[in-house]
This record gives sequence, C-alpha cells and structure tokens, in this order.
Amino acid sequence: MLRAQAGRPGWSADRLARALQGPAAMVELDFEPADRQCPRCGADLRSQKTKTRTLTTLAAGTFRAREIRRRCPRCTAPPLVSQQLADLAPPGQRYGYDLIVWVGQQRYHYMRQRQEIQADLARQGIFLSDGTVSALCDRFLQLLAALHRHRAPALRAAMEHGYPLHLDATCDKGRGGLFLCLDGWRGWVLLAVRIRSESAAELLPALQAAVEAFGQPVAFVRDLGSGGAKAVAACRQPPALDLVCHFHFLAAVGRQLMDDDHAALKRSLARHKVRSGLRSLLRAVRPAPGQPAGSPREQDLPALLLWVLEGAGRRPPAYPFGLAHREFYERCRQFEARARERLPGPHSRRERRILQRARDILEPVRERAFGMPALAARLARSQAAFRKLRDTLRLRHDALRGGQSPAPSSPEAEAARLAAVAARVAAYHADLRRRVDAEPERADPDDRRAEAVVLAYLDRYQGRLFGHPIARDAAGRAVAVVARTNNPAEQFFSQAKRKLRRRLGRAHLGRDMRDQPAQAILAANLLDPRYVEIVCGTLDELPRAFAALEQSGAATARPDLDRNRKNAALRQRIREWAVETDHVPEVSRPLSGTHPKNP
Repeated sequence: MLRAQAGRPGWSADRLARALQGPAAMVELDFEPADRQCPRCGADLRSQKTKTRTLTTLAAGTFRAREIRRRCPRCTAPPLVSQQLADLAPPGQRYGYDLIVWVGQQRYHYMRQRQEIQADLARQGIFLSDGTVSALCDRFLQLLAALHRHRAPALRAAMEHGYPLHLDATCDKGRGGLFLCLDGWRGWVLLAVRIRSESAAELLPALQAAVEAFGQPVAFVRDLGSGGAKAVAACRQPPALDLVCHFHFLAAVGRQLMDDDHAALKRSLARHKVRSGLRSLLRAVRPAPGQPAGSPREQDLPALLLWVLEGAGRRPPAYPFGLAHREFYERCRQFEARARERLPGPHSRRERRILQRARDILEPVRERAFGMPALAARLARSQAAFRKLRDTLRLRHDALRGGQSPAPSSPEAEAARLAAVAARVAAYHADLRRRVDAEPERADPDDRRAEAVVLAYLDRYQGRLFGHPIARDAAGRAVAVVARTNNPAEQFFSQAKRKLRRRLGRAHLGRDMRDQPAQAILAANLLDPRYVEIVCGTLDELPRAFAALEQSGAATARPDLDRNRKNAALRQRIREWAVETDHVPEVSRPLSGTHPKNP
C-alpha cells in the first residue's frame, strides 16, 4: 500500500490525481489539518484520533483516506480536521462530491440509464453497482433540495419584478401525484411535493411554504379545481391576483355543455356495434400482410372504410375541443356520398356485397328511431356555442394543453393582445346577458341552455379571467406579461415525461411519475444559467457548494426524499409476516415501491 501526505498546503486536485496514478496497488493518503497551533491559545496541537476509509472520487479514483484529527492539550477548542478531506467527500461516506454531482447530472440532465452510467465510470476505473448508482442519485437530490432551500433568499432577491406562481398537479384519482409551484417568467421550479389528492388540505401547506420562501407572487395562475381555489384564497394577499387558466376555463365550459350528449352518443354507437362492425368488415376486405395491394379501385373500398373509422389520420384535439364520437358519426352519415364519389358504378358483385354490408352496419346512424340524429343535433348546437366562446377568447389550437402559441413580437404586443381579448369578452358577455334576459322563452330550448351555461361561467369567473400583471422596466417598457394559460407548468410536465421515458425506457409512465422523488423536478433548474449563477456560481462549483452546505450544518446528514409512501407501512407489515413465520415469501422479488433503486 502506498502512502502519501495530502494535508499539507499546495496539494491541488491535479497533484492529488497524479499521486494516485501508477501502481495498481491502492494508495493510502494522509489528511491532516493545515494548522499546527491552536487557533485559541497558540499551543502546539497533538494527534487525537486517526480514521481510515476507502474513498472514491471522479478526479482521483479509489484510494484509502487516512484522516488525522488534532486537538489542543491546553484548552477545550474542538478538534481540527482536514479541510481538504471535508471538501472531497461527505463525512463518513466513501463517495466524493464530484462523483455524486456527475452521477446526478448524468441521470437527471442527460436522462441516462444506470447501465450507461456504469459503463462510462468503468472506463475511468470506477466500478459501481446498480444500488450504488441509485444511492448516489438519491444523495444528489437530497443535497440539491437542501441547497435550493438554503439559497431561497438569494433567489427571491433576484426576482426584481416579482414572479407569477403557476400551480399544477399530476394526480390520478385515488393514487396521489406531484404538485408543482413554478415561476412562470423564469421557468424555475420553486417547490415540488408529493400529494395524495388535490384537496385544499394537501395543497395549502405546500403553497404556504412556497409563498413564505419566495414572497407573495404578482399573480396565482391555476385551474378551476376547488382545492386550488381554497388554497390560494388562504394564501393570497392583495395586490396578488387569483387568475384562472383560460384553457381550463374553456374546457370546463365545454364539458358542462357536451358531456351528457357526447357520452350518450358514444354509448349508442357502442350498443349498436357500429365501430366494431366496420372494423370487422375492414379486416375482411383489406389485403392480408404480404399480399399485393391490388388496383387503385380495389384499394378504394377498404380505404373508404378506414376513412370512416379514423378520418384523415390527423390527430384530433383533446375533448372537449374535439368531439371524436360526433366526428365519427358525421363520417358515417357521409359514407353514401363518399362511396358514390370514390366508387362510381357499375359495381362488381363483390363491391355490391361489401357496400350492402356497410349500409346494414350504418343503419342505426341514419334512422331517427335509434336516437342518434337527435343527439348529434344537440351536440352541434352546444359545439357552436362553445366555438363562439373560444373564438371570443382567441385561444388557438396551438395554445391548448402542453402547446405553445406563436411568440408575440414583444411583451408590449402580448399586453395589447390581452387587452383586446378582454374587451371582446366583455362585449360578448354583455351581449349574451341582453339576449338571455330579453328572450327567456325562445323556441329552441337547447340554444337557451347553451347560452345559459356560458353566461353562468362568465358571471362566476369574470373577475379571474383578465387583469394579468405586466412587469415594466424603469423606462416604463413592458418586459414580461403573466401568461393567460397554465402552459408553463403543463409544458414542464410534458418535458419531464419525455425525459423520464428516455431514462427508464418505458412508454407508460403513470406509476413512475408517481413514484420518483419530488426533488427530481428541481434538477431542471440547473439547466438555467441564471439559477446556477445564484445558487453555486457554475456547475463546476456545485460539488464545492454541496460541501460548504453540509459543513455549515444547513443540510442534514440524510434528509428524506419525498417519494410515494402510500403503502409503505402495509408492505413493511407483509415483510414482518415472513420473519414471524420464519420462511421466505413465495415471490422473492421486492414488492412495487420497496426496491432501493429510484425511478
């Protein structure tokens, strides 16, 4: 075993790395305090204790660290330790801060899988198990969360124009989820916590913590959920505004207008087996895989059936902005006209047989006795009222959930556009009020109902739809405008899912989004140069920032990660059963959620 002195002044990281190169035998390095005299009384220090541990860092690889502690024999000054060793690795641990940061960045920035991380480290002579990679990822998130909390005052001071607080949650009913507080102007994640539901009792503590750390925002932007409304009401202090997302507002109006009829049309189509019948017919007439497609006329008939089932192939907007079942119904009604256009007579015996079979399948769509025409007519009137409101709000397809509207030429242009939309909505609201009041006994009850629904929503939310704050510089020029949708948070979750899909290699991520630590969301902040500058200077200085954080006592030794612990107590009880009965469970792999690896 080779031994070298690492505690004397002048030992840089490069020199330490060079000292470890050469023989394959493990090197042992001595780390001792730089001071030889007591800082209190000036007496010569004596060795008190020596501890040895194996240490692995990214810069130096694996070596034996021999820590020599010294203390004063005269006074009660605390023992002195090596500052260089404290900067290399957390107390009592065997992996250095630089390795923790590198593994965390590879995992949460570049979305690399454990095997890829292990392969890269193996090429550098560092061999880690799956569990160790997971443990280092956890340690990275623990330190990052502590650093974020510690630097919150500096982050708050950097928000010179304030900030809009966008609130959103990914919460499956009965399964819990993740609640996000996002600075909409900078894209910084201010807080992310696990929640069991979107009730006010779950959201309020998180919202209070965010407001306490970063101050009152210029506006809260949220959906129409009652839990969020109550939580914001308990936290908000004027002049902060409580604004609702225009997308969620429109979606709520559309569901109120069309839910019943759209669901009834879906049930009727399913009851009469319209879709399943057309699919069976398409399978019968479509060429089998590997067979020639046939002439263009031979392809037209199966193509016509596929058009009825799927339309032109473009992805439709999400409900209620698109009505998939009504659009399918309308294509069924157009089948005869399209057949005459694409398949003019005379028809072959096979074509006549297939067309007649299609007519038999589509008979419930045409006959009034089956009730579908009446449902479709009511849906058309409700959809017309919904489109009128949407046109008034000027909400385009590309501004829907997760989308991104074309960027305005400047914040001034966006502020002017919002003012114009607000004026249009006010005029439409007043006109709708006059029509409803002046024509209470109009002939068509469906039109009356649709307008009454829209009017009720405008009356309820008129004070929360507009008034978006504008940040201005010293010259009075607009530099930022609060977004009128919750797209900043929606887009953040969409990007997080894409990254998680790369990291895990799975398409369905519902359980993974629930189970990964909430602190993993904070890692996205390190992609913003301004955030990095405030919390640690540069990413190269992040290991040193983690070391200083722990030495100051601002970070606990191992803070808990905010994971999904819904059934943790029950799973522990199942493990206790196995111990009590002194046998190994039949299924040896751990139950879901108990594996030490994090998603």
